[in-house]
Amino acid sequence: MQQNIKEKFPRELSSKEKNWLYTALPVDKLGYKQYRDIIENLLVLGYGRFGEGNLILGEEGDTIDLEISSSPILAVATITFDVGKIYVTIHEELDNQIEVDIKGTAMDTIPDDLSQAKVWTYSGWMPGEKAPFDKSIVREVHLIKNQIVLAIAPVHKKVWVYNSESGINHFIPVTNYYNEMMILIGNKDSNTALNPGRLFTNLDEFTDEQLAQGFLVYNKYWQRVELDYSQFEKKNR
Repeated sequence: MQQNIKEKFPRELSSKEKNWLYTALPVDKLGYKQYRDIIENLLVLGYGRFGEGNLILGEEGDTIDLEISSSPILAVATITFDVGKIYVTIHEELDNQIEVDIKGTAMDTIPDDLSQAKVWTYSGWMPGEKAPFDKSIVREVHLIKNQIVLAIAPVHKKVWVYNSESGINHFIPVTNYYNEMMILIGNKDSNTALNPGRLFTNLDEFTDEQLAQGFLVYNKYWQRVELDYSQFEKKNR
């Protein structure tokens, strides 16, 4: 579905757009379902900073502030048909608005029926599973057994934290996380301390303890997941 640069806003999401977005928001996970319910009642206010395909969802009467940086990514999905692909990105809610990206190839030929599509997303990942799409290795570090799980997928070059309460897999920016871990370890060698790619290429060099403690320090500053830190302090006494 090709978008028209002269499109009038605000407007409702089309049923096709909603279906595409919902592929990244599994209904059986509370945190993602809550986003489904929110998006169901929002309008497309207009384009974001990146133009067509980059949509800002909100309530009628809201205005778009293009000076505000994008909020962290909540969910992504790739939808593949014989005739083309759709790439979906959904950002976390910010000031009662949600930024989404819907882009792809041959969008105007994509059928409405998603039953013929192959969909993969990080949103459905659970501890014990391989990485989405290619079933590559995922290194798991259980901060709380099967409840708060740090996941590192070296082939994908992705890091996320699974939260069993919400079911959400929170993406973790690699550079910030790696920097905090290097400070914690006391690594001052610029060749390694300033090379976050080593987290994936040399993952076996890091212990579970280093990976876990690095995340806890990172999360104190960046607050990606709400945690009761007292339970970790008790474990380390």
